[in-house]
Parts: sequence; C-alpha cells; structure tokens
Amino acid sequence: MPRPLYSSCSPCAALGLALAGLLMLPAMFPDRSPEAVANGDPEAAEDMLHGLWMRYETRAEGDPLRFWYFHGDGKGLYRYGKVGLANTHSFDYALDGPELFLRFRKTGVEHVVEVELGRDDQGRAWMALRDDPYEPGARYRRVESDLDFSQATQSWAHEGAEIGDRLWIDYRNFATGGAEFHMYQLAKTALDGRGVGWFHRGDFNEWTTESLTYRLDGDRIELFFDLREEPNSTKFRLDAGPDGRELVLESDPRDFWATHRYRDGGRSFGTSAFDVVLGAEPLLAELAD
Repeated sequence: MPRPLYSSCSPCAALGLALAGLLMLPAMFPDRSPEAVANGDPEAAEDMLHGLWMRYETRAEGDPLRFWYFHGDGKGLYRYGKVGLANTHSFDYALDGPELFLRFRKTGVEHVVEVELGRDDQGRAWMALRDDPYEPGARYRRVESDLDFSQATQSWAHEGAEIGDRLWIDYRNFATGGAEFHMYQLAKTALDGRGVGWFHRGDFNEWTTESLTYRLDGDRIELFFDLREEPNSTKFRLDAGPDGRELVLESDPRDFWATHRYRDGGRSFGTSAFDVVLGAEPLLAELAD
C-alpha cells in the first residue's frame, strides 16, 4: 500500500543509492533527519530532484516532449506531448531516501517509485524512476533553466496598452464544482505586428498548452496554431470591463468560434528558447502560492 505523502517540510530518512558502473551524483541522499535540520545542516533541506528533467533533447516544433519539474517544496509538474501541443499534470511529492512519493492533484492517484540518479559519460546528470507511472524505463536529463519562478508574478501588475506582451485569461468557477481557465499568452509583437504565443486551457491541477503565432492587422488578429497547422482570423477589440481591460475575440477559434472575453492578466514574460518549450510560466508561478 502506498504510504501517505509527507509535507514538503517533513523529515526524511537517509538512505544510500548505489549506481553500478556509472559516475554518480552524491552517493548518499542528504541526511534530512530532524537532528540534521535542527543543527542547521545546509544539506538537510536539499532536494536532490529540484529542477527540470527532460526526456528528449530536441526542441523543434512537433518533437516529442516529456519532462518532470520538481519545484523543491513538495510541488511539481509532469508534462507530456509534443513541442507545440502538450498536457501538464501537477503533483505533490516527497522524498524518503531513494523513494519518491507522488500524488497527482487532479485525480488523487498516488505512486511510490524508486529514484535512480547518475551521470553519463559527458558528466551530465540523469534521473530514472523505477516503475515510472508514465513511461517505464525512461531516463531524464537535468537541464538548467534561466527562469526565476519565484519572481514571475511580479510582472503581472505592470500595465500596458498593447495586446502583445500580455496574458489574457478567462477564469470561471463552476456551479457544479471545480473551475477552468482559458488563457492566451501573447509575446510582444515585432514592428510588422507578428508575434508568438500559447493557448492554455484547464485548471491549475491539469491543463493543455498549445503554441501559436499571431499577427495584428487593423481590427483583426490572425491566429495560427503551429502543430495543428490551423489558420484562423477574427475581429477583436479592447473593452473596459468591471475588473479592468478585456480582450474580446469576436470568433474565438478555441471556443468553437463563439465570442469570448478575456481579462487582462498583466504582462507576459519569457523570451528564451527554453521558455518557448515550456510555455507555462504564469501557471508554474501559481505553485509558489
């Protein structure tokens, strides 16, 4: 029977993890016992999984995409699909030596897996999960990110007059329970009115992400969804809503071409190639709450 998840601040026992025939990360998981924490041991609070672990190295549009992201405080994300169209599940986790306890928030499904850590012949760190719930036998390489998730939401309060470099969100609570958001995340446009972006749909426990390019032409916006190779064009306008500015799409291609209103959620952010692959920075920032 799976043991219940520990909270991110609960003590974990120290166990060794032998990796035969490979260069290793530290051979022992850090001592996270109550005594070590009380004595201020800097390694006691270390999360060996903290960071982003990618299954595939290629980042071109349509390439397979899988990653585990461990936030370092008992919260994380699993994303799978292709670059340009992917699904994301959030989870809670705890480490007890080499054992990883996972509980996916949307479904409540729990898993107990054993973590293997090592380095390849180029010195790059890798991770494998025995009994991986999604892809048994897969190996994930740790990659560095220049994103600062803890500071991400600071840019939301900055006001601007443009459609680009903004988050446009419709968040609704349902009378039957639960909630859902639709969100266009649009990067700043170039001089010719072109830009890139993402469309997110779901809730903060599970959502899909779809990359797009767009172009502004007068009172029309052209939306091209990359992986589906789906062109769309609709009139748009900016209205003053009860909670601030609203972007109104007269024929929203992600709401079956109905008129749809999106509230201005603040600035978008992220311009690196990694951000383009991830495409969900504001949702990751939600994990810090």
